[in-house]
Amino acid sequence: MKIVCIGGGHGLSHMLSAIRPHCAELTAIVATTDNGGSTGKLRQSQDVVALGDIRRCCLQLADSDSLIHQVFHHRFDGGELNGHSLGNLALLSLTQQTNSATQAVAWFNAMLGNSETILPMSDEPTDLLAVMSSGIKVFGECDIDLQEELPDYLTLSQDVNAAPGVVKAIENADMLIIGPGSLITSVMPAMLVEDIAKAVQQTSACRLFIENIAKEASVIKSLDMQPVDWLEGMLGYRFCDMSISLDALSEIVSHFDDVVKSPNQQHDIEQLSNVFGEILKMPLSLEAEELVSSNQTLRVS
Repeated sequence: MKIVCIGGGHGLSHMLSAIRPHCAELTAIVATTDNGGSTGKLRQSQDVVALGDIRRCCLQLADSDSLIHQVFHHRFDGGELNGHSLGNLALLSLTQQTNSATQAVAWFNAMLGNSETILPMSDEPTDLLAVMSSGIKVFGECDIDLQEELPDYLTLSQDVNAAPGVVKAIENADMLIIGPGSLITSVMPAMLVEDIAKAVQQTSACRLFIENIAKEASVIKSLDMQPVDWLEGMLGYRFCDMSISLDALSEIVSHFDDVVKSPNQQHDIEQLSNVFGEILKMPLSLEAEELVSSNQTLRVS
């Protein structure tokens, strides 16, 4: 089975580890609009796409006991490099040498010995832009997250093309998994790229949306409706065939609640793997009525 995952943050990286045992071909399409931390500093000074979530996904799939994993995982403390990850700097170097974020990620991933494909959503830098009910425009993920109310509209600061290979991966997928992760900063960015939006709408793959496992401290905490409904309203198109809530995940894995309540871990890879082991056994051709009647928390869009 060919599985393509779209997202960012910790959710996507842990999802990749959980899904890897269940598929023959795995591709991740990573959001590149983060403007905080080490990534934000590099973006501001070097005019590149966000590299942090890409680094996190690549390292998550690599052998954690290997020397190269430990080296690229290192974060500097003090001086001009304070807060920077060596993995981010390596990706920046490769991007400047190849003039292509996509090629840079491919080289970085190969250095780590990964067979999975990691793709940036675009090779071109862009940022999230929110328009509030007052008409005020808020630039960048960090400032958007600090708002007290949800935006009326979200877009990209400039239109960008999907990175090479992204559209083809979506078109050829058997299953497309969107999330889990922050709705605004992890899920939405790639879905706002026109080429990706068209591919998501036209693909014959089963499109599965996973709600965020961890509670968000961002502006999304004020959301008073189902995440899938809010996302479809903001995007203006239907992006999934099924959406799975946290309650549904809890029913699929009997002790999942114990994992969610743990304050020290947002995503448990073993439990996520169990979840997808069960989900991938489900016949994708089930009628909507059968799914709804068997599990009210498993929604078919």
